[in-house]
Amino acid sequence: MHVYYGAELLEVMPEDRQHPAFKLLVARLYNAGVKGSALQRSFKVDPKTMQRWGQALQSGDAEQLVRALAGRGGHRKLTAEIRSFVRVRFAEIYDQSRAGYSQRLRAEIQRVFGVGLSGECLRPLLKSLRTELRQELSQPPAQSGTENRETACVCAPEPPAPMPVAVAAEPLTPNAFGAAPPPPGIRKESPVLSAAAPVPVPHCGISFCHHLGVLLFSAVLSGVEKEVATGGWLLKQWLATLLLGAVNIEQTKLLDFEDLRRLLGRTLRSLFPQRSQLSQLACGSSVSHLLSFNAQLVGAAQTRDFYFDPHTKHYTGMQKVLKGWCARIRWADKVLHSDFFHTAAGQPVYLECADNYQDMRERFATLLPRFRQAMGLPADAVVNCIVDRGIFSQDVFAQAVEAPDYHLITWEKNFKPGPWDPKQRSGQYTLERTRNHAQDKRIYRFEYTDEDWAKNPKMRRLIVRATNPQERTIEVGILTDDRQRAASQIIYLMFNRWTQENDFKYLDEHFGINQITSYASVAYERLKDQVEQKQIKSGAYKALEQKAAQLKNQLSKLLLSQHQHPRKSARRTERIAALTKDLEQAQQDRAKTQKEVSRLEVLLEQAMVRLDTRNKRLPDSLKLIARNAFYHALDPFKTAYNNYRDDHELFRNLTQADGVLCESADQVEAHLLPTVNYPPALEKIVSGLLTQINAKDPKMPDGSGRRLQLHLGQKTGLQIAIAP
Repeated sequence: MHVYYGAELLEVMPEDRQHPAFKLLVARLYNAGVKGSALQRSFKVDPKTMQRWGQALQSGDAEQLVRALAGRGGHRKLTAEIRSFVRVRFAEIYDQSRAGYSQRLRAEIQRVFGVGLSGECLRPLLKSLRTELRQELSQPPAQSGTENRETACVCAPEPPAPMPVAVAAEPLTPNAFGAAPPPPGIRKESPVLSAAAPVPVPHCGISFCHHLGVLLFSAVLSGVEKEVATGGWLLKQWLATLLLGAVNIEQTKLLDFEDLRRLLGRTLRSLFPQRSQLSQLACGSSVSHLLSFNAQLVGAAQTRDFYFDPHTKHYTGMQKVLKGWCARIRWADKVLHSDFFHTAAGQPVYLECADNYQDMRERFATLLPRFRQAMGLPADAVVNCIVDRGIFSQDVFAQAVEAPDYHLITWEKNFKPGPWDPKQRSGQYTLERTRNHAQDKRIYRFEYTDEDWAKNPKMRRLIVRATNPQERTIEVGILTDDRQRAASQIIYLMFNRWTQENDFKYLDEHFGINQITSYASVAYERLKDQVEQKQIKSGAYKALEQKAAQLKNQLSKLLLSQHQHPRKSARRTERIAALTKDLEQAQQDRAKTQKEVSRLEVLLEQAMVRLDTRNKRLPDSLKLIARNAFYHALDPFKTAYNNYRDDHELFRNLTQADGVLCESADQVEAHLLPTVNYPPALEKIVSGLLTQINAKDPKMPDGSGRRLQLHLGQKTGLQIAIAP
């Protein structure tokens, strides 16, 4: 940066607002009496900041000047001296205590420096020190030299004692992700996944066990482990914890991992290692395997009708994320979209996460091929996509008409009902829906006309007149490019779209689908070669458009007033003339302003970022499996119980019940003890459900291959004793 005083070069300095030379120059110019507004316009520095720099320079106090130039960071408690002290003491204290090392370090800092620090203040520094320590420990020891051989001998581990549980928590080997093992005798902070599963050690005897109800999903748990070769046992653990109500890794701390190890085999308890393995598994092919398994679970490959809709999460963090419409707050703000596909029965089968760089219509076109591949749909299969009115676009309709592999069904946007002529209707039919039980029927009546859409004759329009049991009637328009499908089926699919909306609420309430999981992000600077260039209206052009619209609105009101009240008003006449002049000027300015700019360039200038959702998509895929597994297991209970008010609550209580395990070398009997006191009729239904599960010959999900039998236990059959 070259600074001139008149025509003379005054100073050359780096073009960096944080550089001390920049700040000192501004301080000198401020003290020399240069006009503050000119300095602010040239150097983009707040007047109060310039004043602080100038006063510090005039004071002659070196410490005050250093603090002023350092800015807000100059007053931080975590000084360079304290950082050096932490680096020196970290290794020794961390080796002595993995649980309370941060507290001990803060106590020593308080004693030596007289400064009290919070754990959050030290957390980034301690995280980097832990990373450095793991890198040092992961280096393989030297293979030559007497001193190295003696050290290896001294640190050799003793043989582990046998564990009195079903399966021991194996030390995790590095084969799966390429990390080198730490030296023997060193406790690992972050274990690494093992390539080979451990051989389960059967435990025999009778004992109380928490979380026993999760064995109702033994087939699904075992299936997930088999589907994903690398880390399948950990995915099985996370699926089990979701079914037990822990919707994120942090909530797993409330579960009994000793008992989970007896039920599932290998488990990983510590939170930090779980987060580390989540990041590594999310970078591989685990998500595609999980979505494929979920598709097989619900038979998606044999389905041809799918609902598509984005579920939007309101992002409240500090990162510069793109804004979009959020229905929950009824406002445009920072958002994260999850694009979902559901079957016509309401089963979620696929999802992808996205920001608002592309709108739903653009994302739908690129998402559909990946969805078909993940579901295993045949190449010649023609699917029907039922979408809300957000997909409404003539371009989208033109693509649907030309596409050979899918049809589109959606609402007609801005449909205006006209006079209804019963003689012109093409057909009518009735639909029955159950409410509180199978015999509680509600009748809905539909009349419709079937015609070509005037705005695009290649599209088919159904004008539907729907009447509910309360005799409330609405009239809507439905558009589709499918000419062969029966009108009654199209109407049913469109009016049944509420099942997807209801499932969003269910997934959020019981499985935490809105959990972001990770707040990592990727700058658009790194994405500029991956995203498609788009042209948008420039900010200046939109501002002039808005100004012109406001002027037109004000002018129209005055002209209307003049027309309704023709009495002469000098003030009104002057106001009309002024607004007319301003409107003409705004229109001239708009004509001279560049209308479109590159959206990507604007985002780069604003340093915008996109959330890295890989760590979210993997647990979300598990949540889809958990939801579908729960509904699949619930279905026979729902039919037998026939009370839709609380069947989910009762069944969830059963799946999260504790109980008693009776184990032998080849069989496990699980006696569930739910907290509900069942009346005789309900007890009979639950016992019958467990008998149906036992008839399928389930196996324990711990990998031992032992036969599993489920029973409804009774507290009266228990004898309790407290061991000394």
